[in-house]
Amino acid sequence: MNDLTTAPRNGLAHDKAYHRRSVSPPMDVFENADELLLVADVPGVSATGLDVRVENDMLTVEAKRAAAKDVPPALAREYDEVDFTTRVRIPAGIDTANISAEAKNGTLVVRMPKAAAAKSRKIVVRSR
Repeated sequence: MNDLTTAPRNGLAHDKAYHRRSVSPPMDVFENADELLLVADVPGVSATGLDVRVENDMLTVEAKRAAAKDVPPALAREYDEVDFTTRVRIPAGIDTANISAEAKNGTLVVRMPKAAAAKSRKIVVRSR
């Protein structure tokens, strides 16, 4: 008889041998005239479970998703405790002092504003 709580899944047993794993979340980076936007999927992670920081021109996003504590043990599990980690090199011309982040509905949006010198501007051509 096959016990679902200890049956191997993808070669791993879902019992006391379970180990926390780390993955990189899927993300997209967009650019507009004023900023770069990094959008990452972090399902099941609240804002308090996120750590976003800038060090040496690197943006690091770390997230910890803990298993729900008030539910009975699962017979099968797709949403395990998992750590999300990704690092992105910040390009020149970004105002790192004003980078901001917001988490909503399992999506993290990091706004990286361009420094004034990096923004395009129109130059008026005068005639003589």
